[in-house]
Amino acid sequence: MNLWLSALLFASLILSSSAQTPEECQPLVSPVSLADPSVLYGQKHFLAGYTDQKFLKPMLKITDSSWVKVTESPAGNTQVVMEERNRINGTCVRYNVTVTIAGNTMKLSAFNMTSEFHALPSCDGCMVYMINSTTKNAKHILQLMRLPHEDVPDEFSARSLYLLGRGQTLAESDMEHFKKQASCLGFSGEPDFIYNTEKSFCGEDEGIRLPHSA
Repeated sequence: MNLWLSALLFASLILSSSAQTPEECQPLVSPVSLADPSVLYGQKHFLAGYTDQKFLKPMLKITDSSWVKVTESPAGNTQVVMEERNRINGTCVRYNVTVTIAGNTMKLSAFNMTSEFHALPSCDGCMVYMINSTTKNAKHILQLMRLPHEDVPDEFSARSLYLLGRGQTLAESDMEHFKKQASCLGFSGEPDFIYNTEKSFCGEDEGIRLPHSA
């Protein structure tokens, strides 16, 4: 019994020591300034991600790879153009959307989904996005993407945390930093998605182009 109690206390100590205090969390989750949106520019690969939505977790499990390219918008600093290419269950899906910027908040409305997200500090060449989204008529968009949709509700909300990087691999210290950010934001355990370097990325013009996409 004493050995069991000692082990339990040790485990509790480890758990408590790994939790971040509010003071430690503050610099990890403070949004990056978007006064100059060029901090978002460039192409990055989806390397790791969490979601709190049970219907999105299986989607991340069947995601082979994803990349995002953000470029300047003709509208100026209040918008950016985001291109995304996802290989999901072996099929490439591509779309381009316009993202509006208000303060340090990005807003996106497309494909029956509205999202607000912030960029959080990360490793050199990386970007972390904290995303709050609501999806309506989800089955329709999944049908367009030729993905399973039978058990998906017509409407759901989700909180997600995604780490993207210029490279295709991530240093262990950078992954630990991301996990600390996730813990501060209420996510736990291992990420729902970790990129497998054996999986290839979609080409620029490869796959299904979603409607209403440039």
